[in-house]
Amino acid sequence: MLKCTSSISFDPELMATINEYCTEKGCSRSWLVNKAVIAYFEKLEDKEDYETAVAVLEEFEKSGSKGYTSEEIRKEFDL
Repeated sequence: MLKCTSSISFDPELMATINEYCTEKGCSRSWLVNKAVIAYFEKLEDKEDYETAVAVLEEFEKSGSKGYTSEEIRKEFDL
């Protein structure tokens, strides 16, 4: 894995919390920050997916189209 080094600043209280956590868990600050940023972006992506789904559902409901339950589909196709 290619490493990219960068300098970032943290609030002193947050840095103390990071250091304490890393000491307790035996991990590096770099590892923790990388994991935290990855988790943040995954959560952000999940939120965007949710918001897209809500918008699509609202559009569908406004259109007046009929939806079907899985039971109705099974009955229709003898499943």
